[in-house]
Amino acid sequence: MSQETITRILDIEKTAAKMHDDAQQQAAELIAEAEKAAAAIRQRSLKLAQREAEHILATGAQQAETENARIIAQAGADAQRLDTMAAQNMDRAVNFVLARVMGQA
Repeated sequence: MSQETITRILDIEKTAAKMHDDAQQQAAELIAEAEKAAAAIRQRSLKLAQREAEHILATGAQQAETENARIIAQAGADAQRLDTMAAQNMDRAVNFVLARVMGQA
């Protein structure tokens, strides 16, 4: 082989080695960028999930508060109705006792 051919082969090998190194460098940069992008997406997804969870909790708390108020109002109405019935029965009981006492006297 001539010196010129050997020099040309060495130049081609150097060029190929440089292209290989450049490709590895680009691959490493692409991997780093992909990892950064994945971390950013993961962070956004986590924030979104937290916001949704907070919204769900707030909605649930509001619904629970509304239901609690409804139950308390219903219990108050039931207590009022029972008080009224008890008062009516008390009058009947007093009248019954008075009738018995008067009937025995």
